[in-house]
Amino acid sequence: MNKLRCHVSRDQAYRAKRQALKKLEGSPEHQFSKLWDYAEELRRTNPGSTVILGTNDESGENRFEKFYVCFSGLKKGFLAGCRPIIGVDGCHLKGPHRGILLTAVGVDPNNNLYPIAYAVVQKETRDTWEWFLTILKQDLNIVRDDEFTFMSDKQKGLIQAFQNVFPNSAHRSCGLAFKNILWKAARASTVGEFKMRMEEMKKLDQGAFDWFNDKPPQEWSKSHFNEIPKCDMLLNNCCESFNANIMDARDKPILTMLEWIREYLMKRLQENRDRASKKWKGTLCPKIKKLLQKQIDKIGDCIPIKANDRHYQISCYDGGQFSVDLDKRSCTCRLWQLSGVPCKHACSAIFNQGLMPEDMVHAYYNVETYKLVYEPAILPISGEMLWSETSFIPPLPPNFGRGPGRPAGARNREPDEPNVKTRNKGPKSQSRSEDRAPSTIVKSVVRKGTMQKGVLCGKTFKT
Repeated sequence: MNKLRCHVSRDQAYRAKRQALKKLEGSPEHQFSKLWDYAEELRRTNPGSTVILGTNDESGENRFEKFYVCFSGLKKGFLAGCRPIIGVDGCHLKGPHRGILLTAVGVDPNNNLYPIAYAVVQKETRDTWEWFLTILKQDLNIVRDDEFTFMSDKQKGLIQAFQNVFPNSAHRSCGLAFKNILWKAARASTVGEFKMRMEEMKKLDQGAFDWFNDKPPQEWSKSHFNEIPKCDMLLNNCCESFNANIMDARDKPILTMLEWIREYLMKRLQENRDRASKKWKGTLCPKIKKLLQKQIDKIGDCIPIKANDRHYQISCYDGGQFSVDLDKRSCTCRLWQLSGVPCKHACSAIFNQGLMPEDMVHAYYNVETYKLVYEPAILPISGEMLWSETSFIPPLPPNFGRGPGRPAGARNREPDEPNVKTRNKGPKSQSRSEDRAPSTIVKSVVRKGTMQKGVLCGKTFKT
């Protein structure tokens, strides 16, 4: 404030900021009162979208309880080409009335996140998760839930909700719930390798072996994963990344937050459409090209032995031996079936047969599939002054309570993903006391009248 030649205290600055935001966004109470009109505007401008507002009038007051959104553009895109695997998660909201944002996120053909639906609720409980999953099941028209796989961090009440809504679906737990010692077992793609890794753990720590031996391996090890989704993810990073992307919205009043998320999704769909149509060349999405190239680079370790035009025996220099079936697009290492991308054994057989590995990748990863996923759009809406007024009683803000757990600050990373950290440029300190000034070290809170020894001078004196 030197340019204006005035002094503004921190409290004055905060009060000015609050008043400015109130004029720009309106009071939180006003925003909650407009939710019925906002829901109607979303339905009007995006036909086929599911927008549900729930209120609670048990105390005689019509208070906000929950708000669910699933845009028709996202529904159509997911059903057009995304794999049947969905991550679900809940993150804490930091606005005036707190709450939890529940999210359902899929994986697009380029292995990036694809948001499907989200909801604001008061608390993360079995009832709220069951409500959210039931509507999601209807939106995606899931008839056979055994064909779907869900991934989560096992939030409070979520396991029971899955058992009630998707009793036959496969469920994966986020891999970071386990120690690093388990990653070899988690990444094992065959039952034999899984048992071998578990025996190694048993020799290292009997207690750890006993504890994890009670956990269903189909929730955390590739060796027991369902092959239908064509996705071998071990972490729920799609949800974590989505939560991080909307971090700037999570401390805003509810209507501002919901609009922030809608605009973010609207722009994201268009940006991905432009990227695929203007920049991408070839049949495969860029990330999948890199994954395939990594496997091709490893075929020097493989010796293909041809049985007939469609079957190969692959011997490896490390002593491994595998069988490849080109018709079924399978390898006994199971990596091809799990991911949909040929493993190094399959690539060796494919080249020996005079074919191209790119042609043997699952159609989920094609650029054309990607374009189908992002072809539907989220359509714009008019400003608040142009919304139709509904006849429903405007809801009051909720009395949010504290949710379970603590808010997470950053997404979890894959175990082999580089963890880039920003370091201070100054010299690294050896201890806290070395960073302090000498006067700071000497001063301490002591009882008056006791004998103390000076840290620097070594002299004894009475306080």
